[in-house]
Amino acid sequence: MYLKELYLENTGPISKCHIKPEFDDGNPLPIVIVGPNGSGKSIFLSYVVDALTEFAKKAFDDIVPKDGLSAPFFRTIQPTAIRSGQPFSLSLLRFKANNDNLYYCEKSGELDASSYSSLVKSVFTPVWNWPTAENHKNVSVNEKTVKTEMTDGAHAFFPASRREVPDWLNPKSLKAHPTYSSTRFDKQLDKPLWIETCAEENISWVLDVFLDSLIDLLPGLQLTQEQNRIFRNIDLLELTDLRNRHLLRQTRKNVERILKTILQDQAAELVLNFRNLGSSRISIRMGDGRIIPTLHSLSEGQSQLFNLFATIIRYGERTDLKRSVDLSKITGLVVIDEIAAHLHPTLQHDVLPELISLFPQVQFIVSSHSPLFLLGMEEKLGVNKVTILEMPEAKRISSEWYSEFGKAFGIYKTTERFKEDIKQLIANATKPVVFTEGKTDARYIQTALELFGEEKLLNSLDIRPVGKDGNEGTDGGGHTGLNNFLKVYAAHPSSFNHAILLLYDWDGNKPAEQIEKLWVRSIPKNSDDAEEKKGIENLFPSNLFKDCFYEEKPKKGIHGKSNVIHDFKKQEFCDWICKEKNVDHFANFDSVVQILREFDEANQATDGEPDKV
Repeated sequence: MYLKELYLENTGPISKCHIKPEFDDGNPLPIVIVGPNGSGKSIFLSYVVDALTEFAKKAFDDIVPKDGLSAPFFRTIQPTAIRSGQPFSLSLLRFKANNDNLYYCEKSGELDASSYSSLVKSVFTPVWNWPTAENHKNVSVNEKTVKTEMTDGAHAFFPASRREVPDWLNPKSLKAHPTYSSTRFDKQLDKPLWIETCAEENISWVLDVFLDSLIDLLPGLQLTQEQNRIFRNIDLLELTDLRNRHLLRQTRKNVERILKTILQDQAAELVLNFRNLGSSRISIRMGDGRIIPTLHSLSEGQSQLFNLFATIIRYGERTDLKRSVDLSKITGLVVIDEIAAHLHPTLQHDVLPELISLFPQVQFIVSSHSPLFLLGMEEKLGVNKVTILEMPEAKRISSEWYSEFGKAFGIYKTTERFKEDIKQLIANATKPVVFTEGKTDARYIQTALELFGEEKLLNSLDIRPVGKDGNEGTDGGGHTGLNNFLKVYAAHPSSFNHAILLLYDWDGNKPAEQIEKLWVRSIPKNSDDAEEKKGIENLFPSNLFKDCFYEEKPKKGIHGKSNVIHDFKKQEFCDWICKEKNVDHFANFDSVVQILREFDEANQATDGEPDKV
């Protein structure tokens, strides 16, 4: 069952909103509702959920708690919901399940159906029967169709208030404790539409999945009518063949696939423990051997993601186990408010879109404030394979509106990689490290120490450029690279055991400072350089910079006229001067050597102190 058309008028901040969700080869495109707070995102979602609730109430008794003989509305009809200054609000929705249309209507305030738009009426005729003055809610459905769709498919609403109980919380302190029941009754769906918390049900289900992967099916096994219905699409004789047991094991693999994606560890797996371990009956073993004791031990964001998508599988396979073997067979409509809430940027951008893509036949209608999630959806599914609607008009937009956030996320990921790379680099170091802005800086300093006979400093210090070599030069180098390292160190000083010197070029204007074992110093400026050359080359005599070390390059001006610039061949100059090894050329490097001596002597003085671990 999918939403095919939605028409809202004069409800909350929404003046008029008319959408027809798109499909690709029969599969629904995900719909992401965006907009600032107060623009109507939650109102949009509430009508979809209210329609599902009213449909389900026609076939099942356990959708909402009954008040006497009547079942209350999920969404109440209130005059305060009418857009300010307007006499009415009207909401019309059309869904389709196979060849059947299902209709929903809510009207508040005063509106004469006979005088209202005939163009809209032609689509929603089955529910075009509201009274002019009274509030009204009505649906037009086939009960049998509803029962089949709700029973077989995954239909659920995950509100913004969703939460999962962490392993440190005493559940007895909660007012209500959820339970999981495998008993089914004809008029009970036993699959709540409103899902605020579902970890307990999913943990019980995961244990069942484990047992299924170990099941022994005997030839001639007699099944009850209910069991026959559940196994209707599975050949039991095929399952008794050991070569085909992978069918039931695949569900476990799919659950683990969700965990691998969330934990970003392709070696993660579920582990079944002894029954006397209580809540640790199911654990997670990571690729590096670490154990996450229980599914409750996942972080808040990880737990919400796992339970959300595990619930989709659990709901989708309820009457057909084969759907959990092939996730692309699960159908349904899943509504999620604030889908990126509580999630780390990488989970928003990389993981959420990956998980959604596992269920191509589920219609996801979600709201979000996260541009990273939108960018990730378009990158994973394709620009034309996701519908982004900006409220309150439900105007279709693309994530290009969020391009600046894309750039920011790129910088964030680079910084994260830089942090890990630099930690690994320091971990492998065996002596104090001197970081320079670039490769040529490190080579100049090493040559100067050699010419000055400073073999002790050469042997006791590891002088290298910040960052690492890439296909297009040094990645994470320069003045910015040193700044990034300084930020990482300031945030995690205990992660670094060795003394470190960050040596900036003179033109960076970096003041001297010290944070525990980290020194920050700048190379003194050579005031005799009339041209004030940038970088460490400022220390060399001006007469060394001959024309052969410059390359003429055309540069187009802002008004079209070209001129010529002289591009310095930095690497060629470095190769030449370090090969010449003329001590006079390096005379001004004595100031750099003095900084290194002070750093080394200070480190030697504290060498007897225990390293941090």
